[in-house]
Amino acid sequence: MRMRVSLLMIGLASAGLVQAANLVPNPDFDAGLDGWTQIGTGNATADDSIGFPNPPSAHLVVDSTQGIGLESSCMLVDDGENYDFRMNVLPRSGEFSGQIETFGDTECADALGTVDTGSFSGLGEFGLADFSLPDGAQSAKVLLSGNVTTDMIFPDVFFDHIQFGPTGTVPSGSIDIAQEGLSGAWYNPQTSGQGFEFVISPNAATPTLSDLFGSWYTYDTTAGDTDSQRWYSFQASGIAAGANTISVAIYRNTDGNFDAPPATTAQSIGSGTLTFGSCTSGAFVYSLTDGRSGSVPLQRLLPNVDCDDAGAPTNPDSDFGLSGSWYNVDTGGQGFLIEVNPSDAQVFVGWYSYAVAGEGQGESGQRWFSAQAPYTVGSRTMELTVYSSTGGTFDSDDTTVATVAVGTATLTYTSCTAATFDYTFTAGEFAGQSGSIPLTRLGTPLSSCVDPPPA
Repeated sequence: MRMRVSLLMIGLASAGLVQAANLVPNPDFDAGLDGWTQIGTGNATADDSIGFPNPPSAHLVVDSTQGIGLESSCMLVDDGENYDFRMNVLPRSGEFSGQIETFGDTECADALGTVDTGSFSGLGEFGLADFSLPDGAQSAKVLLSGNVTTDMIFPDVFFDHIQFGPTGTVPSGSIDIAQEGLSGAWYNPQTSGQGFEFVISPNAATPTLSDLFGSWYTYDTTAGDTDSQRWYSFQASGIAAGANTISVAIYRNTDGNFDAPPATTAQSIGSGTLTFGSCTSGAFVYSLTDGRSGSVPLQRLLPNVDCDDAGAPTNPDSDFGLSGSWYNVDTGGQGFLIEVNPSDAQVFVGWYSYAVAGEGQGESGQRWFSAQAPYTVGSRTMELTVYSSTGGTFDSDDTTVATVAVGTATLTYTSCTAATFDYTFTAGEFAGQSGSIPLTRLGTPLSSCVDPPPA
């Protein structure tokens, strides 16, 4: 499965924004660490695989109590103006901070003082807004720091899209999470063969708010066959328009049977933070109760349909509205997340379920499949190939994933809230299994969905 001074904490910056007023040389590390100088001990590198809104980024890893920093080259400033400072941050561990170092000459030699963000942890865009510089400041440098915590947690953190300029001239580029166009399949290119699907839909009680439901298709920490497949779900409700970073609860369901009762109960196993740098890039930071934690950079698998980087989508009627979370009400705790993408004329399905006799097997009884195929735009019937993926390891590229076709399926929509999934397995563990699953949408329909005409 190829899951292709007031404090600010706002969403990551959009890839397409003009940065003419940004004074920082090499702010996106496109030229590696050129123009940046390492301070302190540890390791600072340019990472070509992770970045927000796009790779590359600066990766700081601390290996001593002294911490580590990256200092920009010198920039000319005017103490008569106020300034904004923003930095996109994805931490794997520890805390971080940013500083504006100021100088009383134009060569960054006569130190005056610093303006400091303070020390923080978490995912998103951090910085300072509308702050003044010390009297007499003529030049400045940006300092990005990884800070060792009082309980000796050493930071491992990525910085990107560093912005510093006169107030009002450096746009934040926030991307609004509360838009249905971010629904769909997402993956980390470094760990192909596992990934995520999200659906963002209007809140049933308060349509001006949004709800998010997601699924995470991955593996055990040790590679194996289908009994090493793992899937989790997560959700958040009441997301306000303009929200840029949201917290989610992560759940695990076990001890179900494939396409059969009993319904299973979700157990909380951790928490996460989700943000999007653009309509095609994002990041997910997780912390599980068993001690696992990490940061996952995300890219959209299929093309963007109606997400708007500026946060003002129109959501025109389209097949994309058929996307969402679907399940059989008689077998709660298993189901499907589906993306119908008219821009690419593709359907992608993530199917989370269990072994045929998964009840009592715990996590080893979890099973998931993907299904994908082209479709005819406007059609409400889609013929799919079903795939099984094995051999991966949790949030890692240490092992190679094998994805093989194991069956076929037909997805038929009868309305924006009802569908049918007919399947036949021809290979693998489920060979010979077939059936028809009546599907009901979980949550409210996307606003772009249009019911098919009566037969």
